[in-house]
Amino acid sequence: MGYFGYGSLVNDNTRNAESFGFAGRLKGYRRRWSIWHSSEERKAFGFGGVAALSVTANSQAFCDGLLIFDRKDHLPNVDQRENMYDRILIDLADFQTEHAMPLGVDCYIYVGQPAHSDTVDPHFPILQSYVDAVMQGFLHKFGEAGVERFIAETDGWQTPIVQDRHIPFYPRNVTLTQTEQILLDSYIKQSGAPVVPVPKAALQRAGE
Repeated sequence: MGYFGYGSLVNDNTRNAESFGFAGRLKGYRRRWSIWHSSEERKAFGFGGVAALSVTANSQAFCDGLLIFDRKDHLPNVDQRENMYDRILIDLADFQTEHAMPLGVDCYIYVGQPAHSDTVDPHFPILQSYVDAVMQGFLHKFGEAGVERFIAETDGWQTPIVQDRHIPFYPRNVTLTQTEQILLDSYIKQSGAPVVPVPKAALQRAGE
């Protein structure tokens, strides 16, 4: 089976080693930052929750990402990872790629459930450790031009980014080279998102 990753799933370091993907563009969806209401986030981070990437249907939009192929018996694990999202069947005719696509394979996209709100709220920031994983994936798969498109084709950059890179709260955090850190920091600045320190309450929890 296949599923289209448009955020952290683009990064090979955040998925199981048996999966593989083809880079391309999917028609019909627009990516954005959405707030994620979750009591678990309140416990873990010490603020209202976090912002995560989602998509909204838009017949005129395109979204860069990775069409990932995986074993069917891994699907429950992916569903658990994306437990705040609905898995929706996509038409491979809407996926533009240089690669030949296998026939007869069901492919999906994960779309944020109604609990995901498109409202920007400073109490629901973006984790830098999360956006690092996302941007590194786009850098590796699409190059710098792909990171620029990721910024341009994602709404909601008014959302603050919490500087948790050195005490990552994102469970699938990645390691950046020094060159990648400098480069991704320049793109975060380009996005216009305000960058804020980790809340004291979150630092206290990290030390527990």
